[in-house]
Amino acid sequence: MRIVSVLAASAAIAVVRPSLAQNAVLHDGTVVTQKIPVESFAVEGPIWDIDLARRQIVSMGLHVTIPAMLNGRPFEMGNTAIVDNENVSLGGITTENFDRLSDFNAAIRDRVFETDITGGPIRMGPVRSIFNSFEARSRAQQDVDRWPMVQKQMEDNYFFFARNAFAQYPIGTLPDNFLGLIGIRTETGEYVSNLQQLPPRRFWRYPASSAASFNATGSIYVDASGNEHLIPDFLIKGAFASIVIAENVKVGPIKAGALGNWVTPDSFVMGNILVILNQDPRMPTRLTGVGDSPLSREFLLTQMPTGTLVEVVGHMVGEHVMFAETVLAETTFDPSIGAWAGVRPTSWRYDEDGLQFVGDMFPMTGHRLSVRLGNTEIAVATTPVPEFGYARFDVRDLPADPIAHPTLTLVVRRLSDNQIVREHEYDWRALVGL
Repeated sequence: MRIVSVLAASAAIAVVRPSLAQNAVLHDGTVVTQKIPVESFAVEGPIWDIDLARRQIVSMGLHVTIPAMLNGRPFEMGNTAIVDNENVSLGGITTENFDRLSDFNAAIRDRVFETDITGGPIRMGPVRSIFNSFEARSRAQQDVDRWPMVQKQMEDNYFFFARNAFAQYPIGTLPDNFLGLIGIRTETGEYVSNLQQLPPRRFWRYPASSAASFNATGSIYVDASGNEHLIPDFLIKGAFASIVIAENVKVGPIKAGALGNWVTPDSFVMGNILVILNQDPRMPTRLTGVGDSPLSREFLLTQMPTGTLVEVVGHMVGEHVMFAETVLAETTFDPSIGAWAGVRPTSWRYDEDGLQFVGDMFPMTGHRLSVRLGNTEIAVATTPVPEFGYARFDVRDLPADPIAHPTLTLVVRRLSDNQIVREHEYDWRALVGL
């Protein structure tokens, strides 16, 4: 996955490309324009510092400025998310709430302790610093956004979450020496296997962790005084700039799952790994099924058949605990959502003939699909896939105007009474890079 983004960034620099963005507005209202001839940059590497006042991220020697607006459109950081106490997404991190990136605020101010319906707390706090653990434990460097006491809080979070989640599973679900494997050890380094005989906290060993990665490609912009600013303006995997605490991937069958409680996050077990649903208030948590349809936590953890194959993307702490940001069960449909229609993310195309995209509708029986552009609704042909209970659609040459109709809505109607049972809107202009 990283190779793809690196190649894309390299291509953006190696090729003489047209101006993808003409102007940007900084957080303080300063207008900057793209330098001519265009001078490009690209970075994908560990974060060294976050300059909250200037809205800059420092990585690999580059001070990259996150703008408030890019070509008249609000700028949002990729792979970030803000949720309220109902676990409803409020969008990603922008210059207005840029201070949410700080370890200090993520670990202290921005936590959400309310539970998600019958499950565990929504965001109890981060378990990894945005810097590598060795740097985060030190204040040797002046004027850097590092807080050793916050690093300790995050390490304590890790042990607290993992220990409580482990306690929910019957003996034998995870390895007998699991507690020792995750770092709960004695003064002499011996592994612990019994929750009733935990040694003092000071002897536990938090696994070392690397810094979050910053990924951005863009151009140099100048303000009225001639000052230069590095502004991300080239889309990489759907975002102009992204922060990824770690892009670890695990694919395998679910062995067991458990809904949390007010002191325990939701979790499941894959092999000898305990997967805890993300607790970092800066990062997203997406549970999706077939066709990118939503999965409820209750369905994932208590109703989905044991042995269901899932793909998990998230951040590891050590070798045996993963904090899931994305869980994909691409053969599973959660019937509690009623119906769904979703476009495959990599299928969006736009050229002089119009808009093209491919996707799936669930369930196929008793439903029909249409696309709404503005006030116009256009019927969409579907092809049944009976063995899996869904219908596939392949839209070609849809006459969509990116100015008049920058969004489209998939509409699923019930055949029996023509009532709408599901609507899903896409900002297709952004998805195709316009």
